[in-house]
Amino acid sequence: MKFERVPELLSAEVLDALLLKVYGAELMATHLPVLVSQWSKYYFMQLIPQVLTASLLGDWHWPLALEQVNLALDERGLPAGVKFGPGSVRQLETLESGERFAELVDANLQPFIEALAAYGGVASGVLWGNAGDYLETCLSQLRLLTDKPLDAGYALLDLKQRPDGRPNPLFKAVSYIGNPPRRQRRSCCLSYQVEWVGRCEHCPLLASST
Repeated sequence: MKFERVPELLSAEVLDALLLKVYGAELMATHLPVLVSQWSKYYFMQLIPQVLTASLLGDWHWPLALEQVNLALDERGLPAGVKFGPGSVRQLETLESGERFAELVDANLQPFIEALAAYGGVASGVLWGNAGDYLETCLSQLRLLTDKPLDAGYALLDLKQRPDGRPNPLFKAVSYIGNPPRRQRRSCCLSYQVEWVGRCEHCPLLASST
């Protein structure tokens, strides 16, 4: 698998070629925001489980600035693996949750989301919702597999503000509504706009349509 630096994949020219290969010319012309949203999910799917697992279970910290992360694409052009740059260090002391994941949020997710949002004309909240969805999914799976505390991970979704006082864009990305509880995203990922993709089962629009 060939790895490429993430910033190089976020240029308009490269994204045009990637999304055209994955989704085709017709959808590129009519539903670019949807395609960008769907493509972002594959990046979060590759990145977030590795980061959470390493940090929460092993106290490992990867270098996560966007320019330090390399991404592999499959034959279709979808993210299929990540490789972190040199310089990973083991955390020897407990960090506050905001500090533990500050680089993930501020130096990786934020510039990645800002670049995709600008390219695709999609609201950044949609992409933050995708990231939060995978965060919550990964934490739920880890909770079944380990007795180690996951509070620092859940704080990413539970705190309204980041350590510096800015709003936390991951706040309440997923909620459990009703009785019995139904998992619901805070923001829609737009997948319902393309028929063959369909509506995800955790779409917030389902609540308003029932």
